[in-house]
Parts: sequence; structure tokens; C-alpha cells
Amino acid sequence: MRTPKSLLGLMVGSLAVVAVAAPSSANEPRAHAAVACKKATNIEAIIDDSMSLTDTNRLRVQAMDLLINALEPATKLGAVEFGSSFDPTIPAANIVFPVEPIGPNAAAMKSALDTAIQADAGSTDYNAAFTTGRAANSAADARIFLTDGGHNVGDYANTHLNPAPQAQTPTYVIGFSSGLAQPTDQQRLQKIADDTGGKYFALPDSSALQSVMNEIETQLTCQSPPKTFTDALAQGKSKAHNVALPKKAKSAQIAISWASPLDKFKISGLRIIRGGKVVAKTAKVRKLRIKVNQGATFTVVKVSRLVKGKLRFTVKATKIGSGQPKVTLTTQVSQTRRR
Repeated sequence: MRTPKSLLGLMVGSLAVVAVAAPSSANEPRAHAAVACKKATNIEAIIDDSMSLTDTNRLRVQAMDLLINALEPATKLGAVEFGSSFDPTIPAANIVFPVEPIGPNAAAMKSALDTAIQADAGSTDYNAAFTTGRAANSAADARIFLTDGGHNVGDYANTHLNPAPQAQTPTYVIGFSSGLAQPTDQQRLQKIADDTGGKYFALPDSSALQSVMNEIETQLTCQSPPKTFTDALAQGKSKAHNVALPKKAKSAQIAISWASPLDKFKISGLRIIRGGKVVAKTAKVRKLRIKVNQGATFTVVKVSRLVKGKLRFTVKATKIGSGQPKVTLTTQVSQTRRR
């Protein structure tokens, strides 16, 4: 995995309605103020390794790499894999890497994921998964649970629940593939998310794993919900997009993702327009600060030193090597605002 030193390197390398308020009753409860978002600083990922044909491009590894690249360096992250074996001497869940700050350990985390997540496990044991994840990182303030199959090893013991008096850990659940076709499987995954105050993402296949992981990351880091663009691009073709930036916009994150490592895409022409004029870009005028991280099937661009206006950029398919006439590219733009 390579990290361009600058965005230029990345470019070259590729009712009106009238509302009448009803008078409030003294007996009615007052509306509560919105609860301020609190960033997750310690996250545990629990990854199903019993997948094979459901994820031929190993996008769950790429999704985890995207998460590592997008989170702040000081964030602590741990990961376990699960999937039981016919060999009783082999644990049904194992630590991929212990909980550590991402900054100095990012490369080692990615290497451990690449080595461990090989879709070489057997059955799907949620009990072992959550028990191992909790033991490995009992202080986690968020969990990410990713699976392509329903629990099929004995009875499920609701191991996603922390024992009293410990508070529940919000769990963001990603379930995909036909292996979760049974209503009971979907209901269980939804319950895991509901019981813990997390969210369930039900996907038909693996293609959106990266974009969903990016959406989870924006929620965990208190960014705005991503504005999403979906483009079908042939080789050499491009598409321009723009996103409004309010005065309080502090930074923006642009994540692009696609399915095959044989295809390549780039982002270029980053600039901010206001009143028809360029007021900020990567050179001259007000200089934007850019940080770019790339994986085999994603790129994450973080942009700071923003000003009010419209953030404009172009995405382009520089290489289509997967044999498809057009490839779907998902672009997500989220923002962090000044308080």
C-alpha cells in the first residue's frame, strides 16, 4: 500500500410551507436538546473469516485498511477473526492484532489483517466472536461486527451484551451475502445493533463493504453523514462533483472506493468556489492542506484549511483492468465542523 506525498502525486499517478406552531401544554414534556456526539477513541473490529466465494476480492480486508487510514492516529484499534474449525484444538476466534494506537502501528495492523483474513475458517460462531472480542478489548467504546453468515454453532447466547453493571458497547453490524437470507439471521443481526445502540447495515454482497465502513467511520468520528455519489465510469472517463461547505466547515474527507484491485481511479482538481471564483485550491490563492492515503481499492483524501463555498473535484477512471466496460465508483464526502 502506498501513500502519495501530495495530491499532485495522486493527480499525476493517475415549500414554501407556512407552519403554525401549536401552543405547548404545560403537561407536555419539553424537547430535549440534541445529545452531542462523542468520538469513539477505542474500537474493536470482529471479522468473520469463514467467507470464501462471497468476497473474492477480499474487500473486508480493504474495508479495514480504509478504516485504519481514515481514523485519527491516536485512536486505539483492535481486531479479532472468527470462524470455527473441525479441529477442536483450533480456537473458534483469534486475535488478529491487540488494541493499540493506530499511528505507530498502522502498517503492522494492515499486515496482520492481510495474513490472517484468508476465508479459511469453517462454521460461524458468534459466541466465540463476541467473547473473544470482549476479552481482547474490554474497554472498547465501539465495536464493528462484520459477517456473511448466520450463527450456526449451537445456541446463540446473546454474547454481544456486556455483563451488568457494564454499559453496552455500541456495535455497528455489517451483514452481507445470500448466507444471511433467513429472516432469523437478519433479525439477530438487527437485534445485536439495537440492543447495543449501534446500527445494522444489510448488504446483498461485498461490493459496498468499503463505503459502509467509511460511513461507520464518519459516525464514530462525529463527521456529517456522507454525501454519496455513484458513477459508472469507462476507462479515461471522469465526473465532476461539488459539495457545499458552510462557514463552520473545519475539514472534509473524500473517500472513493471500487471493487477490483485491477481497476484504478484518481481524484484531481480540488478547489473551493464562491461567487463563481476560486477562493482556495492546492496551489496559489488560499492553499488547501491535503493528506492522501491509498489502498488497492480505495483512496481517502482529507482536506483542511477550508473556507465557505463549494468544494469541487473530479474523479477519473485511469485504468479498467477487470474486463468490464464500465466500473462503479462510490464517492463519499463528509465534513467536520468547528464548534
